[in-house]
Order: sequence, then C-alpha cells, then structure tokens
Amino acid sequence: MKKFLLIGYVSIALVSCGAVNRTVFGTTEETLIKTVAIEQNCSSENVKITERVKGLHGATYALDVCGKRMVYKQVGSVFMEASKADELINSMKK
Repeated sequence: MKKFLLIGYVSIALVSCGAVNRTVFGTTEETLIKTVAIEQNCSSENVKITERVKGLHGATYALDVCGKRMVYKQVGSVFMEASKADELINSMKK
C-alpha cells in the first residue's frame, strides 16, 4: 500500500511540473514559433524567441516576428498574444 501511495505522489509531482506539462500537451517553443508564424503571416524562419519566462502554470515569451517585437503568453496548453490573453483573463474575472 505504501508503494502505491509513493508512486501516486511522485506521479502527481511529475505531472504538475511545468516542463513536463509543456512537453506532454505540446506547448513547446517549436509549437509557439509555428503558431506565431501562422497568426502573423510570417515564415517560421523569421520568428525568433528573444526572451522567455517560464513558470509552473505557463510562460511568457518575447519574440522577434519579421522584425516586429511581440509578446505571447502560454495560457494552459494554448499560446496567445499577450494583450488578448490579458483580455480573456480579465473577462473571466467579471
């Protein structure tokens, strides 16, 4: 019984880790670059991550998108332009 509890605790700890979550749910930096390239009509070769801040429940990225600076946030398993992500979060608070 103790082994099952230990395995359960370790599993929960690993799954709740931000890095594991990002990999399991496909929210990788490669996915971010592809998403931004599609949304901004810019080839993925011209999208570069310049800064990143990663946490347990998400991440914020500054990108150079065809010469223009943009900020994207990871909200759950989705990447969104920061201003749109903030609007969504604020609308859910109301």
